Amino acid sequence: MNYSLDFSAVIFDLDGTLLYTLEEIAATGNAALSRLGHATHSVSAYRTFLGGGAKKLAWRILPQDGRNQENYDKLLPVLLEEFELSLNTIARPYDGVLEVLAVLSSAGKKLAVLSNKPEEFSKIAVEKLLPGVNFEAVYGALQNVPLKPEPDRALKLAELMGTTPERTVFVGDSDVDIQTGLNAGMIAVGAGWGFRGADELKEAGAKIVLDAPADLAKLL
Repeated sequence: MNYSLDFSAVIFDLDGTLLYTLEEIAATGNAALSRLGHATHSVSAYRTFLGGGAKKLAWRILPQDGRNQENYDKLLPVLLEEFELSLNTIARPYDGVLEVLAVLSSAGKKLAVLSNKPEEFSKIAVEKLLPGVNFEAVYGALQNVPLKPEPDRALKLAELMGTTPERTVFVGDSDVDIQTGLNAGMIAVGAGWGFRGADELKEAGAKIVLDAPADLAKLL
């Protein structure tokens, strides 16, 4: 099916949308937990922990009987240390991502990234794993700046790219991403190949859910 949307720009989530990072994040989280003597989790369990940024991840991976402020305050800085140590050691672009980004760019569509991963880590990941892609900007989590699903930075990206929300596609793999796109008045498209799956994306309000990165070309 070809959706033939009227759009001029695309904003992408990063983890689970452009990059397969699940195993890397799981290794990072488990290393941090182990350092503090907590039980670790399976890789698949991390699918439900992701989507809210590092602070929410730190809280979610704590054992249920250990979710308290003291343990959280100890875990978060250790988690960030482990992120820096493991960044881009396992992560990779999903199959077809680089090719379809080139197709979109060649079609004159402006591209940007909006992640809840810390901005420094997001920029490093894009530079290393998505080389040569002409992103107008890469935004990640910053101190005292609203995270997704708040629409603030998505709207700022649309303005930066010289377009309107109505002509901007927002692509992501979680309910947080779909909510962000809808909150910003954008065209919310689900990355069904990502961490959460098509059902969650549809329940969150995505009218279009794609099966593979290559399917993004069907939006043209």
